[in-house]
Amino acid sequence: MYEINFESPAFLLSLLCFVYCLTAKHKQYIPPKGFKNKMTSQHFAFLIMLVANMLSSISSVVGVYLTTATFENVAFWQYLFHAFYFFFHTTLSVSFSLYIMNVTGTSLKWKITGYILFFSPYFISEILVLTNSFTSWAFYMDENLIYHRGPLMPLLYGFGAIYVILGFVFFMKNKKAISRVDRIAVGSFIIIATLGIIIQAIKSSYLVELFAEALACLVIMMVLEEKSGRIEPITGLLNRVAFVDANRKLIGSKHKYQLVLIRIAELEKFLKRFSGHEADEFLIAVSSFLTSEASGCEVYTYRREDFGVIFKDDKYNLANEFEQKVLERFGREWIFDSLSIKVDAITTVVRVPKDVHKLEDVTSIVSSYYKKDKVGSYSVPFEELYELIKANSYETALKDAISGNKLTLFYQPIWSTKEKKVVSAEALLRINSKELKALSPEVYIPVAEKTGLIKDIGLFVFEEVCRFLKDERLKETGIRYVELNLSIYQFMYSDLVDRFEEIRKNYDIDSSQINLEITETATELDSTEIIETLKEFRDLGYSLSLDDFGTGYSNFMRMIGTNYQNIKIDKSILWNLSKDEEDSKMLSNLIHFIKSLGSDIIQEGVETKEQLDLVTKCGCNYIQGYYFSKPVPKDEFFESISGWDALADNA
Repeated sequence: MYEINFESPAFLLSLLCFVYCLTAKHKQYIPPKGFKNKMTSQHFAFLIMLVANMLSSISSVVGVYLTTATFENVAFWQYLFHAFYFFFHTTLSVSFSLYIMNVTGTSLKWKITGYILFFSPYFISEILVLTNSFTSWAFYMDENLIYHRGPLMPLLYGFGAIYVILGFVFFMKNKKAISRVDRIAVGSFIIIATLGIIIQAIKSSYLVELFAEALACLVIMMVLEEKSGRIEPITGLLNRVAFVDANRKLIGSKHKYQLVLIRIAELEKFLKRFSGHEADEFLIAVSSFLTSEASGCEVYTYRREDFGVIFKDDKYNLANEFEQKVLERFGREWIFDSLSIKVDAITTVVRVPKDVHKLEDVTSIVSSYYKKDKVGSYSVPFEELYELIKANSYETALKDAISGNKLTLFYQPIWSTKEKKVVSAEALLRINSKELKALSPEVYIPVAEKTGLIKDIGLFVFEEVCRFLKDERLKETGIRYVELNLSIYQFMYSDLVDRFEEIRKNYDIDSSQINLEITETATELDSTEIIETLKEFRDLGYSLSLDDFGTGYSNFMRMIGTNYQNIKIDKSILWNLSKDEEDSKMLSNLIHFIKSLGSDIIQEGVETKEQLDLVTKCGCNYIQGYYFSKPVPKDEFFESISGWDALADNA
């Protein structure tokens, strides 16, 4: 008998991971087309690993049960489930190694001969199991139905050990191809799985190997597979986080590939003529076209107007052919529903490592901004784009803006549905410089984060908010606190709390008048550092808000694990609601759920009377959006606040 049997928990844990992957994140786990794409897909290998662990576990559970059964033909069923166990467990070991290969990019350069060599031990093992009923080389059952290992059983274990060792070698060889957080996750994955194998090998009466492997899969799923949420909610394409990770893997494994970058020219100006729903329909149509023409290659969106396609083949003509198809399509109108839309696109083909050879180069290119300077859709040669990037460096522009006192804050009112008046405001950074004035903060804030300028910008914003709170005019408005965005990159600086406190005390501002909004702009900082800093702020009397709820898995986890005064529901959720009663019910249920956690709700993006009525009916506590006001300078904010309250009275 077995002293410890964890096979049932192993099955349940694997099943839990499997169901979650196919429901919450099902788009990641749709198998790609083609053998090569499947073999290099991290998510596909992970899914195979989960399935193999589930089937191995259930085979073992049934096999153990049958050792005490006495019904007719029990010997046949005992043998069958033992065979099932070895068949699926062999698949588990090879999928384990394949997953490590795909995470680190090891398999990207492989030709068909490489895969044949890699899978040869696996095929030999499976043939050994499938022919065992004739040979008994793997295992056999004696007349007393007692299981015995066959003469070639050590070969099965040896092949399994080879795949474990290969996984470790692939990880160590190419660990620089993945981020620090991913390295920790993969390292933990290997250690946990290996410990289970060692324990069961030493003590055969301890059935813990499959449970350890299921636990290792859970760690991988929570950290590596789900990091930051990799799917953009509107288009369903892979997002900026996935784009950066994919390029890190390819560059780290020294793989040759091409990037086709597509920018929809002057998209924001164009979208102002349409509703949020119509704008989303257009972006979905563009995404569908790019996906259908990309021949199974990965398509990403890293800003609303920017798309990227990665061609992992070093035959450059594939990328060039795709680029021509894109330019040709944008030369015609986009027709859907009752709309006929004509917009232009600007494309660029980047060859790695010929044009760029570092991840920083790629992120600089996709973070760059260049204005349309020709008629129609056209391609920008990489050399020309690179010169534009050098000539219009955001880093230089940001440094000039900081040193030249060109930073300022605008304020957007937040209206209380209960009190029927403006009770708070959000402080938003604006830059009054020729290079950056027309740009959204979503463009230059990532540059500030990457270059370290975010520290100086963050201190400026905090001091300006304190100065605003000290303004005598504020006493007459009823404004209780001001919200300001806190980039997660600011947590990298150990003196963050001390510097904020020094400024606050200089202005004699009560900490309860300041609400810190935690934004989702980075995910690779250790969560313990963030949690400790947030706790320190909370202990000092600051309140916290979670911004853009609904755009990623990590936001949901932060909402559960941190005591936020406010949860801001992202505007995309509101804008994508139809007039259907079920959609309104969904929003209402979401709001009530968040309220049950003790947080108030701020709905962003309210632009119409209908939207205001809807979110008020659903139970929102506070409203923010263009219905009341766009962000305005401080003086205009004070002049207009009574008008906003009057507008609210008519709501």
